[in-house]
Amino acid sequence: MKSNGYFRSKERYKRLKNLYEETKHSYGSGVWYDNEKKRFIRAYRGSRSKYLKQRGNRRVRRMKDEDLSNGQYKKVFDYWWELY
Repeated sequence: MKSNGYFRSKERYKRLKNLYEETKHSYGSGVWYDNEKKRFIRAYRGSRSKYLKQRGNRRVRRMKDEDLSNGQYKKVFDYWWELY
């Protein structure tokens, strides 16, 4: 009988491959394929993401005219452009 690690790694590969197929033509895709290593690599946003979210939210909170809540900072502050 095969170990659980084998099945877990197969499931992870399958999920990465599906995500790659869905996002391979989009900017800032979630997974990319490394030809040297011959495997899929997950692209994480990193710590800059948290900083930019906080910065964007602060800008929105300090706006006097607008009443923006929850994720509305994304409409005012171009979060994705700054991130990539």
